[in-house]
Amino acid sequence: MKSNLYLFAFLIALISLPAFGQGTMIQLNFAPALPLGQTADFTENFTGRGANFEFYKMNENQTGFGVEFGTMNFFEKASDQLFERGSATLQGTQYRYLKITPIMGSFIYVFNANKSFKPFVAMGGGLAINTQTVSMGIFVDKVTPRQFIIRPELGAIYQISDYVGIKLSSKYYQTFENSDMRAQSILGFNLGFVMLNFNN
Repeated sequence: MKSNLYLFAFLIALISLPAFGQGTMIQLNFAPALPLGQTADFTENFTGRGANFEFYKMNENQTGFGVEFGTMNFFEKASDQLFERGSATLQGTQYRYLKITPIMGSFIYVFNANKSFKPFVAMGGGLAINTQTVSMGIFVDKVTPRQFIIRPELGAIYQISDYVGIKLSSKYYQTFENSDMRAQSILGFNLGFVMLNFNN
C-alpha cells in the first residue's frame, strides 16, 4: 500500500512540473496488444481491448516528461487443461483472463518538432496492476499482483492542424517477476488522437 502511495505522489509531481519553456501534449490511444513470452503461455490471443492516456509537459517542443495510464485485457478459452492448486487437481475447459494496467512516468523525445511529421522515441517506467483469472465451472482462481514495469516506444505523430495530430506507435511492455506472478511481456500498438499546445 505504501509503495502505491509513493508512486501516486511521484506521478502527481510530474504532472505539476512547471511548463518549463513551451507547452503540453495529450494523447488518447486505442491500444491493441500481442502477448509474448510467458504472457503468451497463459493467453496467446491478440487483443483489441486496450486503451491508454498520456500527458506530457514539453520543453522546446522536443523533450517532455509526463505520465501514462492504460489497460490491456486478454482472454483465451483453453480446452482440456489441467489445473492444480494445493491438493486439488481439475481438468476441463479453462477461461483465462489477464488484465494489465500500467501506471508510469514517461519521457519523450520528438524529432522534427517544428514540422508536421514528427518521429519520436519514448521511455516509461512505473507500476503494473495485474489481474489474472482462471475460471473452470464453479471454480475461480484469481490473483492481483503488482509488478514493476518498463516500456520503450517508437512512433510518429502527424500534426494536421495547429493543435491536433494523429499518432501511430509501437510499445514493448516488460514487467519483472516477483513472488506473486511471472514476468509479463507485451507488444502494444497505438493509434492515437493527439492534442498539442506548443505555444509557438
